[in-house]
Amino acid sequence: METAAAPAGEGLRERRRRETTLEICQAALDLFEQKGVARTTVDEIAARAGVSARTFFRLAGTKEDAVFIDDERFVSALAEVGADGDNIGTLTRALRDVFALELARLHADARARERFLRVRRLIGHEPSLLGAAIRRETTSSDRFIPEIAARVGLSELPVRAAVGLAALEMRTALDEWARRADRGETADLLAVHRDVQRLLGAAASAVGPQD
Repeated sequence: METAAAPAGEGLRERRRRETTLEICQAALDLFEQKGVARTTVDEIAARAGVSARTFFRLAGTKEDAVFIDDERFVSALAEVGADGDNIGTLTRALRDVFALELARLHADARARERFLRVRRLIGHEPSLLGAAIRRETTSSDRFIPEIAARVGLSELPVRAAVGLAALEMRTALDEWARRADRGETADLLAVHRDVQRLLGAAASAVGPQD
């Protein structure tokens, strides 16, 4: 059984819940890599993880969602986003800082890093996982956008644009990191993230807004 690193202040029940979710994630990853998503059932994932189907649905929802359980680190980070100043530039910098911190934590956690790498590789070959990833990202963003807008004093559109940009940078960095790993290259996730930010910024500046 994989033991998860417990966040500060996490109680025994919360720690056990996190360990169980990671066991479900591990079981889903193993089966998806062996059989593919379509040929894997929820019952098989639950049995390998040592949990009931009821527990699986309570913690994971769908079989596709099972491999994204650890993505909650990025979702939770959105709840803490704030900005000194009520403009899109300061909010974008604040979002980038939050996502960069979570990527740094991911980079420092060898087991979590390996899980993420396996998931990003699977996404490249399993359309149903790509769809689940996009749906989860959109749902999570929509949940926090009104709260962030109220907190920083902006309307929802600039907040949605800033969140979309920061999420695109993060997702592109994770995908590039996985592609390099597939080529046998050792890539620094944080360096890739910085490169993606620079390149997307240069691309946006070169094109400019459309009239």
